[in-house]
Amino acid sequence: MLSELIETYEKYSDFELMEVYFTKYKYTDDARKALAIVIEKKGGLMHLIESYNKAKAYENEKKRIFNEITQLYKKGMQKSEMSKHLSSDIVENSMIQSIMQQIELEIKNNEIDAEIKPRTIIGSILGTLIGASFGGTLWGLQMIYSGYIFYIFGIGLILNSYAFIKLFTKQSKNNIVVLLFTILSSMLAFFLGFYLYQIIGYLGSKNNR
Repeated sequence: MLSELIETYEKYSDFELMEVYFTKYKYTDDARKALAIVIEKKGGLMHLIESYNKAKAYENEKKRIFNEITQLYKKGMQKSEMSKHLSSDIVENSMIQSIMQQIELEIKNNEIDAEIKPRTIIGSILGTLIGASFGGTLWGLQMIYSGYIFYIFGIGLILNSYAFIKLFTKQSKNNIVVLLFTILSSMLAFFLGFYLYQIIGYLGSKNNR
């Protein structure tokens, strides 16, 4: 058991080992022994703490740069101008450029997602009709055969409607049209279920009533 734990910890990075070390009280005696052995093999505790602190500082600096670039994009600054406003003694320039490209791609994807196109309208209408019909039928059958109204299933109606609309539009709830049609589809499904129950009535076991 101890040898297996040692083998497992040897695969961990210095950062991961320190994360385990800081919560070692949660682990078994064998796990703590294995951890101590691996730490010694990797240069000792002080060496790993120094390595951990450097890795932590690097990640924190990346987050700071990410937030700063995001704010610059929101202000409408061009990518070519951003380099003049960005500097770091910890994160290399290639990583800064990579973060800029990542944020730029996310912003473009969000703009595409929020764009209202013919496919958005047509897909939302199709998704609403199919989603409301499918969800409303299930909602109605649930009442018809159980005799009870489980309003928690209302969440399912919303998720069902959103799934169908997203399927046809290829856009998310961040698009105002998708959001509005999801609400509409959910309401239609809700009322369709009640309508079916009123027309057909209860068909379940009498013992359930």
